[in-house]
Amino acid sequence: MRRAAILSAAALAGCTSALPTAAPPPPYGAVSLDYCADQMVLGLLPKNKIRAVSPEADSDLSFSVPLARGLPRLRPSLENIAALSPRYAVRSYGGSPGIDRQLSALGITVVQLNYVAKLDDIPSEIRRIGLELNAKPRAARLADGFAATLADNRRPATAQAPTLLYATPGDVTTGRDSLVGDLISIAGFKSVREAPGWGTLPIEAMVRRPPDAMLRAFFDSRRYQQDRWSSSAHPRLRHLTAKVPTATLPGSALACGNWLAGDALQQLADLRRGMDKAP
Repeated sequence: MRRAAILSAAALAGCTSALPTAAPPPPYGAVSLDYCADQMVLGLLPKNKIRAVSPEADSDLSFSVPLARGLPRLRPSLENIAALSPRYAVRSYGGSPGIDRQLSALGITVVQLNYVAKLDDIPSEIRRIGLELNAKPRAARLADGFAATLADNRRPATAQAPTLLYATPGDVTTGRDSLVGDLISIAGFKSVREAPGWGTLPIEAMVRRPPDAMLRAFFDSRRYQQDRWSSSAHPRLRHLTAKVPTATLPGSALACGNWLAGDALQQLADLRRGMDKAP
């Protein structure tokens, strides 16, 4: 009896192994792993080709949130990404170290965004990503539109340019050798911070020598609400904002080097033109 049961089980196992197994679904669409990747994917691809965006999309109120409604949110672990079987994984900094190599081993194409510190480099970056994502027509339109905005609003640098202070909720400002610094210069201003890179808001210097204009950004973002206690909320800074010409931009326009920086340039250049017309 026992021998018969063993033979029956063996026969059943043999039949089961002979059954055809379902092939895994072919890779399809794209996932984005971080804030800047969300912007790029949502801007270049139709919604039916986006499998998921990162949770950081929910902090980009002015751009990503409206476009990402109804899309899944994906925490960028290897297991979560592989479960969706995307064709592309787009990233700037999202995911663990080495995740690009791991995803490539699974046959998922990793599209890596470059850090862009010059507005002149944005059109070629948009076109490169569009080529990799098979979205060339949309990328070309966005790149051409940005290039036109850049050409229309570029002003020559002069020593007599009005000074501008860039302020963020996190008590941070910037000068040369950054995307925002390049934006300030191209729009016809001279940054209050003359040193390259990033630094703290110069409250004392601002009191002694107030800037001619202000640029405020990221105050709309939920990501930076914990920074509202910083010196960016100083009464002197609020007074200055009310007194001098000020442009206030959503963080989405300055966070990443893509076509959205064109909106920032247009607004800042319009501010500069308004100052020229003022008596």
